[in-house]
Amino acid sequence: LYTLTVGQLVFHDFSKAVVTFDFFNRGKTDFPEGFAIALQEQIVHLSKLRLTAEEQAWLHTIPFLRHTYIEWLSSYRLDTHEVTVTQDGGTLKIHISGYWYRTIFWEVCLMAIISELYFRLTGKTTDSQWKTRIYEKSSKLSQAGCHWIDFGTRRRFSLEVQDKLVEMMKDYKGFLGTSNMFLAMKYGIISHGTYSHQGPMGISALYGVRMANKMWMKHWSEHYEGNVGVALTDTFTTDVFLHDFGSYDARLFDGCRQDSGDEYVWGNNMLAHYKRLGIAVSNKRMVFSNNLNTDKYIAIDRYFRQFVQPCGGIGTHFTNDVGENVIPLNMVIKMTSADFGNGKINVVKLSDDPGKHTGNSESIELAKRELGI
Repeated sequence: LYTLTVGQLVFHDFSKAVVTFDFFNRGKTDFPEGFAIALQEQIVHLSKLRLTAEEQAWLHTIPFLRHTYIEWLSSYRLDTHEVTVTQDGGTLKIHISGYWYRTIFWEVCLMAIISELYFRLTGKTTDSQWKTRIYEKSSKLSQAGCHWIDFGTRRRFSLEVQDKLVEMMKDYKGFLGTSNMFLAMKYGIISHGTYSHQGPMGISALYGVRMANKMWMKHWSEHYEGNVGVALTDTFTTDVFLHDFGSYDARLFDGCRQDSGDEYVWGNNMLAHYKRLGIAVSNKRMVFSNNLNTDKYIAIDRYFRQFVQPCGGIGTHFTNDVGENVIPLNMVIKMTSADFGNGKINVVKLSDDPGKHTGNSESIELAKRELGI
């Protein structure tokens, strides 16, 4: 969902922005010979996809998606010329370039394909107990009184696994839905999402890193008028975000999402921040989405539910726990530059986990100096 929510804002507010994205193989996975060729074949298939009449009608039921955007989506096609894929031995490189409002769709599609294709070409298979584990996780979370969302599209073992997961979980109390819009439509459940790091990252090329969070929230709140009201805190570290998250935004946004760092440190810092601003927190949301598993999230939920409304956005623990011989890929696709007509500017992400910073080293150090990190 965050692809469409960010994409819609970019389509209307930043239609002339040209950006680049690159593939980051954090886990240093060796890709098998011929992987790039197989991926390019899949990219050609992707370029032939189009929005169906049924999908278009379903999108119209989502109140914060504009009719103008849905109409444009109905004629949109992914353009293979925007993507370059190369392979040197086991090293895979992917570079994406083009208008932001168009190229935004590559990230999720490519990551899901890369993951499933990798396991297919390396001969990995599910074991006999993977569906049982879905049942056990669903039961455990529900019995603990938790609320959770499936965030597992990008690094799933396969579409088949995620499809079965959503089909099984939709009947459990506490399961709020999925970020995967296709499966939300298929099973008649809610599609959930916030915004992605690329929003503040992208406009940092226009406003600078010191103003990027503030200006992104301004564009977001004006565009969505209170809908989709969960802010992402760790594009340039949460400490920097909190400097910009003043009384107006903290009251306007329903809550925040944590995607790196220590959950308890982050959550307690958020509680202290709201307290300093004199804001009651009982109706505020805290969405946790940093490499969660069932037991880890139950403990987080039980601690924070006494203060706020916690929710777990759980990814590979749901969609890629299919056997001991299958290790999920540790990879991301991140924006690396943006040009708003003022020249190409490198952009960075400064995570609450230093190992998750993205961007070239010079740009990262420059951003850290500007932000006093």
